[in-house]
Amino acid sequence: MMPTQKVAVVGGTGFIGSHLSEYLLQQGHEVLVVARSVRRLDYLPVHPNLWFEAADIVDHSSIAASLKNFGPETVFHLASESDAAESGDHIHACLQSNTVGTLNTLQASISSGAKLFVYADSSKVYGNGPVPFRPKQPEDPICSYAIAKAAGWKLCKLLAEREQIKIVGLRPTFVYGPRQNFNLISYVEQSVKKNLPIRIQGGKQTRDLLYIEDAVRCFECIMHSSATWGQSLPIGGGREISVAELCREILSTLSSDADLLEDGQPPRPTEIWRSYCDNMQIRQLSGWSPRISLREGLRRTLHPSLYPAQAAHTLRAIAG
Repeated sequence: MMPTQKVAVVGGTGFIGSHLSEYLLQQGHEVLVVARSVRRLDYLPVHPNLWFEAADIVDHSSIAASLKNFGPETVFHLASESDAAESGDHIHACLQSNTVGTLNTLQASISSGAKLFVYADSSKVYGNGPVPFRPKQPEDPICSYAIAKAAGWKLCKLLAEREQIKIVGLRPTFVYGPRQNFNLISYVEQSVKKNLPIRIQGGKQTRDLLYIEDAVRCFECIMHSSATWGQSLPIGGGREISVAELCREILSTLSSDADLLEDGQPPRPTEIWRSYCDNMQIRQLSGWSPRISLREGLRRTLHPSLYPAQAAHTLRAIAG
């Protein structure tokens, strides 16, 4: 058992953040969940080592007060504007949340006395670079979300050189699982429920799916793995699969014979055509590697009632 800490999860009511908060509690840590509102607090269990603070990362004084009150040893920064279709408003929101918000949260972490800042980066910073993605690969972001994420990490490195704080980042690929945000998996599931054909943007693009349980285990693992600090490391599920083949896997898991229409929609101008991660370095530095296969992860995601402990948390979230 690794030593326990006081940790703050900024963005702790989101998809990855809520699962990470649960996992950290299970490992014995004291956890502060920081989010803009309490609306989605039902995602998390009632626990004596769980605290909650409402704060907006775009407001420096708000996030600074929340972290200073708690005094975390480690801060996990997961609050973020999600990737979406490009527009002026979306570009502005990405820069505000993913760059300015990251700077505010890092400065607040330093002021609170935190020793380690864990940044939820993204493998999208590699754009359409060669696969498999590797840590020293040049960044080449092609969308405003990834540009803002890459800038956030560069700010982390800048401040870490000047302040008494260590930094580490993770660049996950396609994270999925119960309580996931709307994505390809939930799109296919909803289409099946409505008896609609599956229309996908292309189909030859590839993705590397990482199950949520493996993702949060890696976040906790690097907190104890000083060999990873100072780097932002790509992590994935270990299997490159085309979008069309993924859709067929999802349909198989749902026991559905729905029509799959490749090129049913035009691809996005910022489409990433291949996404696949080399986990070798993260495994060598921390001992982490994914455990849940794609087939098993899809079963857990699409049939949560078959997994009682997981289903209890999912139902509590839905009820909230």
